[in-house]
Amino acid sequence: MHSFGLLLFLLLASIASILFGHDWLSKIRRNADRSRRKGFPRALLVVGYLGLAISVTTVFQGLLGLGYVDSAIGSMRTLVDAEAKFAKAHPSLGYTCVLSELPPDPPIGSPAKNGQRNGYSFEITGCRGNSGQEPNPGYTLTARPLHKGIPAFCTDQSGILRSDENGSVEKCLKNGPAL
Repeated sequence: MHSFGLLLFLLLASIASILFGHDWLSKIRRNADRSRRKGFPRALLVVGYLGLAISVTTVFQGLLGLGYVDSAIGSMRTLVDAEAKFAKAHPSLGYTCVLSELPPDPPIGSPAKNGQRNGYSFEITGCRGNSGQEPNPGYTLTARPLHKGIPAFCTDQSGILRSDENGSVEKCLKNGPAL
């Protein structure tokens, strides 16, 4: 919440700087003494536009991160469903630890191909089969963020999705809160 307050202050201060800077310059242009005192209003405009650019960029990055998180949660749920379908279709194998073996599904097409989608790297580990002689009874599915500032996600065959706000897959697996 502290960051939001700071961002809001920066945005309002930038808008005020831009308005005062333009107002001041228009008063100087209307005055007969045009050659003096333009430095400070111009500096006010530069600082104002710079602050506005920083504010807009920060908001855009936050929204983009939110989109990454939403996409990762959807992909994790879809991959859990795909694992269940795979285990049902291959009872002698159980679950798979290979993304590309999962049934084709348009929403998971990208992570199933190369393991990455919308700012996250997906991985299936923790297969506990006995040298292929028995069906694999479990797996661990993780979504590791490729960018800083967004959470990691993890789950297993139970389908309970967990997260770690600091982006650590290891902490998510160890004691991440359920979503």
